[in-house]
Amino acid sequence: MERKIIFLSFLVFILLITGCGGEESSSASSSKGGSVVTTDFSPSQPTSSDAITVKITAVTKEAPEYDWIVNGIPVSASGNKLNPEHFSKNDTVFCSILIGGEEKKKIGPIIIKNSPPAINFIEISPANPRHGTDISVDADVSDTDGDDVLLKVRWFVNEEEVSAEEVLSGSKFKAADKVYALVTPFDGTDEGRPLNSGFVLVQNSPPEFVSGLPKIEDRTMNAGIEVKDVDGDNVDLSLEESPPGMRLEGNRLIWEAPDMQKDTSFLVKIKARDERGGETSNSFSLDLRRSEMQ
Repeated sequence: MERKIIFLSFLVFILLITGCGGEESSSASSSKGGSVVTTDFSPSQPTSSDAITVKITAVTKEAPEYDWIVNGIPVSASGNKLNPEHFSKNDTVFCSILIGGEEKKKIGPIIIKNSPPAINFIEISPANPRHGTDISVDADVSDTDGDDVLLKVRWFVNEEEVSAEEVLSGSKFKAADKVYALVTPFDGTDEGRPLNSGFVLVQNSPPEFVSGLPKIEDRTMNAGIEVKDVDGDNVDLSLEESPPGMRLEGNRLIWEAPDMQKDTSFLVKIKARDERGGETSNSFSLDLRRSEMQ
């Protein structure tokens, strides 16, 4: 009987303690209006072009409120989202979460990172280059932070990288080569997304005459005609206009002047044509004096 009384007394004591604790917890929860269980924000490392969003799990019947502070100054923002118009690179952001007007959680500091630059448009200039013509890239770039943007350029000829200079020398390519640039914007802190310029096709350059005018000595002409083709193409020579009897043998112009009854002038026109169809003509006047032809 005595043991039963002691057990009942102990049970009553436990119930009293439990009842009092539960009432106090309920009262505290009611007075504080709820609690914040977990918090998170995204993106984890926001830049000056990102909106910051706070996500919370709250035990409350009231809607949470959000107070945003940027560099110590409160800003007017809508709910749990802070748009990038309110901050810049290197700014410090805090967000206080309130329930029933009382701060329950403070998130921060959130340091705003640099926004990488971007290339909006890019092209190679000139668009129809020839061997010997230096080329470069024209680009339209943007940077949210207003930083100066440097273009890092890698040049490719027929899929082989040939240069990392800003300007590609015209000596690096020839007719029919495909040239493109891979360009990366850099604002001094971060690199933006590389962009391919798309290729340009190098145009054919016609051959050039590099020798002087042929001369006659003792009524005979046997002169070498020298031509150059910067693309390394084979070149054929032909006579488009000439006095009777003049001919080309390879790259030599051969002629023997006839007996002259009077002073006479002949027009000589030579055409050089490369294997890609590029043509150049060279013409000169051949003035013969009867007195010199005797």
